[in-house]
Amino acid sequence: MKERFEKFHPFIPFLFYVGAVSLLLLLLHPFYLGVGLLLILIINFFHDRFQGLKRWLFLIITSFILMIVINPLFNERGRHLLFEVGQHRVTLEAVVYGGMNAMSIIGVIAVFVSYNVIMTPNKLLFLFAKILPQFAVLLMLTLRFIPLMRRRLEEISVVQRSKGIFVNQGKWSFRIKTGMLYVQALLTYSLEEAIQTADSMKARGYGNGPRSSYEYFKFKKTDAAAVVFLVGLFVFILFNRVHGLGYLTIYPIMETWQLTSMDTFVLAGYILFLSFPIIIEAGGLFRWRILN
Repeated sequence: MKERFEKFHPFIPFLFYVGAVSLLLLLLHPFYLGVGLLLILIINFFHDRFQGLKRWLFLIITSFILMIVINPLFNERGRHLLFEVGQHRVTLEAVVYGGMNAMSIIGVIAVFVSYNVIMTPNKLLFLFAKILPQFAVLLMLTLRFIPLMRRRLEEISVVQRSKGIFVNQGKWSFRIKTGMLYVQALLTYSLEEAIQTADSMKARGYGNGPRSSYEYFKFKKTDAAAVVFLVGLFVFILFNRVHGLGYLTIYPIMETWQLTSMDTFVLAGYILFLSFPIIIEAGGLFRWRILN
């Protein structure tokens, strides 16, 4: 899928990913979040067969469990009592609210994994370097910071294991001490490279004047149609969200999960928006089969 999606002007994928993250954070309803998460996972599957998500699997599972457990642990609000642990009440509302937030965060993580596959640093610089050079570099470095630190941590782990130092063996005090040494080496490594990057860009005069791009992306009619499609759907969904649709009120009284007819229309627009890369690929495959 990414081959066809990458043919669009960089503004189109950027617009899609910004809209996808916004909708996953705004539309907190179990049905919306479930469908949205499924579509984002399908997109990731077509991009790299879940290779990117596999590296985040531990964080995703841990975040999901913690958010479902922590919210009922600190929040006793709700009318529907599930059970009691000592004097602590565990309510259905607390579990549902924690689950919705967990699905929202997992969806956002999956979106950023897909983003790192499609939106290369050069595309981001192409979009913002001429008008906001400092913002472009800051955004690029921020988005690649966590994946880069993961790769560096793996490199540090390989070097330490070659010396016979393992973070998963021995007493807990030894593991904690070894883990802190890993973190110390990681931060030192990252800060030194950040200083080198800053000095290198300063030496090249970045941000002092107009900047050309290594790649040139031409805005075509298909890009304009994609902008109209995405912006139109996003405005439609956002307008209805402001009027209370696409959101499940939990407190003080949990609303019914049943969708109204207007909720269904908003859900259809939500599905169309998040399915944009899938629609593009499906259309390309259909045209290919017709021509062949």
